[in-house]
Amino acid sequence: MCGRYGSWSAGPVLAEAFGASPAPECDALPPSWNLAPGSDVRVVVERAAAGAPGRTRRELRAARWGLLPSWAKDPRRGARAFNARSETAASRPTFREAMRSFRIVLPADCYYEWLADGARKRPFAVSAADGGPLALAGLASWWRVPAAGPGSAGRSDGVSGSGRAARGRATTSGRSGDVGVLAVGVRPGAALHRHDGALWLLTCTVLTRQAGEDLAWLHHREPVVLDRREVAAWLDPDMRDGAAAARLLGDPHPELVWHEVGPEVGSTRSEGPRLADPLAPGGPVTS
Repeated sequence: MCGRYGSWSAGPVLAEAFGASPAPECDALPPSWNLAPGSDVRVVVERAAAGAPGRTRRELRAARWGLLPSWAKDPRRGARAFNARSETAASRPTFREAMRSFRIVLPADCYYEWLADGARKRPFAVSAADGGPLALAGLASWWRVPAAGPGSAGRSDGVSGSGRAARGRATTSGRSGDVGVLAVGVRPGAALHRHDGALWLLTCTVLTRQAGEDLAWLHHREPVVLDRREVAAWLDPDMRDGAAAARLLGDPHPELVWHEVGPEVGSTRSEGPRLADPLAPGGPVTS
């Protein structure tokens, strides 16, 4: 599984690495060495370009980690959907529409995994051997924030997966839409977007698969890390076959390296570059 990662590369670095234009809301997202489910994170999306048939636009957007399908009634559902098994996502009700029509990439400078070592767990940071950002395969979904009460959540008719939500950042200034956000327990943040008077939350999940031989010692599951050459095919909005998309995820991941880190990363309140530093020079277990 993948329940914690770091993404601290600057926006221009990610824009160049993924050929994406940063959306304004990304300016509100600080670098983080300890992103957990429920965090607002940066994602790469590719959608049809408005008014330009046959052309697409690739952007860096803000999304909340924990996928909410458009039909979800309770926003707390997203807390359980921060990972999706790549082997079954195309057939699972929560993920199948996103697998078909809203595939994304989550840029990560490293992800963390815990090694079960007897009664204790030891955290490791896994990163790209070339030092660049990892491309974690993921899925996204728009969820309409009900104006009042969790029972009024609606489908995202024509908006879910279309990338047409407004990019402005929501606030708690007392406007009726913002009061609705608080009423259903959805906190304000960069992942909230206003469109046609309604508030929409862009949500996401990280796809996982059986760990490869090089990392099976650490955990039996691993996030799907795409090679840069695979990113374009994965993001292609014209591919609307979820099963075909799943077949793109079977290739071995790019070369990875890892090292043990300190236990501080286990607390979601911890933050800062030290979290990704090796536990000690030449630490106990390194790649």
